[in-house]
Parts: sequence; structure tokens; C-alpha cells
Amino acid sequence: MRNAVLALILAGLPAVAVAQDDALETCAQTEAWFNLAVDSRKMGEPKRTVQTTMRDEMDRAAADQLVEFVYALPEGQLTHAVGAMARQQCEGL
Repeated sequence: MRNAVLALILAGLPAVAVAQDDALETCAQTEAWFNLAVDSRKMGEPKRTVQTTMRDEMDRAAADQLVEFVYALPEGQLTHAVGAMARQQCEGL
């Protein structure tokens, strides 16, 4: 289920040219965005603040979905493994 949700979120992230380097760069950025959301939540940042920050970086709907996903995770899962999983999903698309 979690992978399906991640795939939906990743599908809403900005598309980049088809060049492989660009795709890898996009996936690295995706990992960074997920890690930022995870770190922000762990530091006690309100969800709305994180949504606003993420909306400056990406499409509003994608930002909201990403933040909702991270804020729905149990605290024990708030690690950079979330970002790594997002990157893995991105690279598989």
C-alpha cells in the first residue's frame, strides 16, 4: 500500500526531459524533498509550514500529497529510508 501511495505522489512531481541524467537528478531531488519533510516533522514543524515550503519547490498538489504521506507515517518510520524508497520508486518509473 505504501508503495502505491508513493507511486501516486511521484507521478505528480514535475516531469523533466527524458535524458537519463535528468531523470537521475529528478530522482535525487525527490529523495531530498522526502527527507526534508521527514526532518521537518521530526523537528516538530507544523504540517502547514512544511506544505508551504514544499509548494515553493513543486506543484501544489504534489507537495500536499508528499507532506500528507510523511505526516501520516508512524514516528518509528521517520527516517531517511523514506527518501531512499521514494528515490527507488522514482528510478523505477
